Amino acid sequence: MLSPKKTYAFLAAFLTALAPSSGAGTGLYGFSNVNPYTPEEEILKIDYLPASIRNYREEMRDNLLMLIDFAKKQNPNFKIITHEGQELLTKSLWEYNLDGYNRARRYKVNAEDPAFLFHRDYQDREPEENTEAYRYLHLVDAVALNNLYCGQGKESAVTRNHRLGLITVENCPTEEAFDRAIVSSVLDKRMIYGFTDAGKAFKDILSQPVINDSAKNVQEVADAKNILLAIDDSAYNDKDAFVNDLLKTNYDIIIMQPLFRHRQRFSPEDIRSLQFKKNGSRRLLIASMNVSEANPRDYFWNPKWKIGSPSWLVRPSFVEKDSVITAYWDSNWQKIISRHFKDIVATGFDGVFFTGIENHQYFEHLTPLE
Repeated sequence: MLSPKKTYAFLAAFLTALAPSSGAGTGLYGFSNVNPYTPEEEILKIDYLPASIRNYREEMRDNLLMLIDFAKKQNPNFKIITHEGQELLTKSLWEYNLDGYNRARRYKVNAEDPAFLFHRDYQDREPEENTEAYRYLHLVDAVALNNLYCGQGKESAVTRNHRLGLITVENCPTEEAFDRAIVSSVLDKRMIYGFTDAGKAFKDILSQPVINDSAKNVQEVADAKNILLAIDDSAYNDKDAFVNDLLKTNYDIIIMQPLFRHRQRFSPEDIRSLQFKKNGSRRLLIASMNVSEANPRDYFWNPKWKIGSPSWLVRPSFVEKDSVITAYWDSNWQKIISRHFKDIVATGFDGVFFTGIENHQYFEHLTPLE
């Protein structure tokens, strides 16, 4: 319920979800917490109830659909993989409650009375047809989830029932736990990327195990049996050395940054060669893209920028020390990611791995809706 005089304590469960499972500075949600919530953010004092609350999930979903629609027009076979973000695959309980709150405020109903809130679980239901959530669900090829075997990760009923491709990203405490996770993933027919050493996560190319090594051509995400997340190229000073190590592998899918060290383009020859495994068969080459954070290493970063200037640079990233969470619905940010995404599609990647989707939860926390 809501109260204009009440001090709001942040839900413990949400803090737990954001808590680091290791000290890895990976830049991938769920595996580090380098800029945790401040005391002021954890305990909010709401003196005046807002006239309306922005639907941060809808804004994130709309941004993703904007990019996906562009890619599909250029290449109908362009693959879409998301990291986490299962709650965007349907109109969830939070969004129904938000509708009730905004309706109550619009008609000047007492918003302190919780009667406007829904008390039914919409989270795991298939979205209604002819909605943006329904369209989004049917455009996603696969979802990568954290720690299904070595942690508390959970696949939603919508993801499971719709038979979306599922990738599990595992931070295992021991090699034995990692081995068990591999066996379980094979039995469950899920692709797995895992690690026990946080310092090598997402940048260890040659020593990662290749599960179900195959010489078959991979044209669809559903055909793939194994995957490499090489999204941290900081171990390499030279683009060609990075490319050469990737060429030595037989992964069915490689996910990598679209620009080496965030700035240097890969040549058409680099892209084309990386689309083939060492054994000569075809694989999928996927570009990683954060849709809600900017980094000083990015080619589009302006040296004059800082948090609060421009206004859509909101607060430090939870998962990457020098990145900044954006007000991702701002038109200036939308123009930046649109240009960046256009380059990804034009470069010839087979698809995209969207990250930063979970940042909608930060903005939801700053609102008084429970």
